[in-house]
Amino acid sequence: MPNQTHVKTGEVRFSFCHLFEPSSFNDQKPKYSLSILIDKSDKVTLDAIKKAYEAAKQLGVERYGKGFASKASPLVRPVGSNYGLLKDADQDDELASDPNYVNHFVMNLKSDKAPQVLARETGRKRLTKEDGGEDIVYSGCFGKVTFNVYPYQNVATGISAGLNNVLKTRDGDRFGGWTSAEDDFADDLENDDIYSDLL
Repeated sequence: MPNQTHVKTGEVRFSFCHLFEPSSFNDQKPKYSLSILIDKSDKVTLDAIKKAYEAAKQLGVERYGKGFASKASPLVRPVGSNYGLLKDADQDDELASDPNYVNHFVMNLKSDKAPQVLARETGRKRLTKEDGGEDIVYSGCFGKVTFNVYPYQNVATGISAGLNNVLKTRDGDRFGGWTSAEDDFADDLENDDIYSDLL
């Protein structure tokens, strides 16, 4: 029987990439993490997430009791709340003004364990920080990810998602406005006479 809490997305966009070394937020334990932007038209991915959410909720009932279902965080985060698997960017005051986020859901994925990261341009070789992985897979590029949806009950009761593996599929405009030297000087590098005025 297939793992009903396991999800493989269609093509999504990457943001806040911390794939090659763990990062800490608000003094929490450092973790590997990735935010993904899911186009609202990608019904296949969204349906897969919904099914995994429902399976995780049932798993939570089995582990923690019947009350888990009514206490668990929702699939889509209510406006103003910090709890929910998916954030509707169109309903978020900060994200709604960013054209990159329009008509998207945002999902945050974390893991204590480093994800395996691949890119179509480099084939089956697993990327690392040492071989320039951070330059290949970055905030703004596109790709696919796998993750598991799971229930938890500690200080709060909810359903979260753990990052598994990452595949970059294609480049995109970097978030934050950063560009590479190769992009900035592409025209100059193609011109054989760029130094002629210095002679």
